[in-house]
Amino acid sequence: MVKDEYIIRLVKGGAQMAVALLAGKDAVKSDIDIENYNMTLSEEEVLEFVIRKYISEGKINEAENTLFQALEARKNKKNLETALFFYEELSKWEEAKLLKCNFSKSEIEQGLKDIKELYEID
Repeated sequence: MVKDEYIIRLVKGGAQMAVALLAGKDAVKSDIDIENYNMTLSEEEVLEFVIRKYISEGKINEAENTLFQALEARKNKKNLETALFFYEELSKWEEAKLLKCNFSKSEIEQGLKDIKELYEID
């Protein structure tokens, strides 16, 4: 029973985080109040959560699109770290697994180039 309640709280929290991200709250923290359990997550933390979720679901293009939308809106260190994490994780995948997700090693390379350009990294 307690485990079920915990899982329900996690699902509700994840849904509310996704709504906060999609609502485009600029530089505003998302407050989530779940049955006396308060949690405050920054946009950057929500972005990392969403990217990890998309990766686990094989939704790589959605993850990349979400990532670049966030980077263009807020170019900061935490979002750069999330971007590097994203491409590092994908670089560990075999080409066949990437292709099943409509992605490729060359897209990883291009994405990293785009990140370097966006952040003006030499």
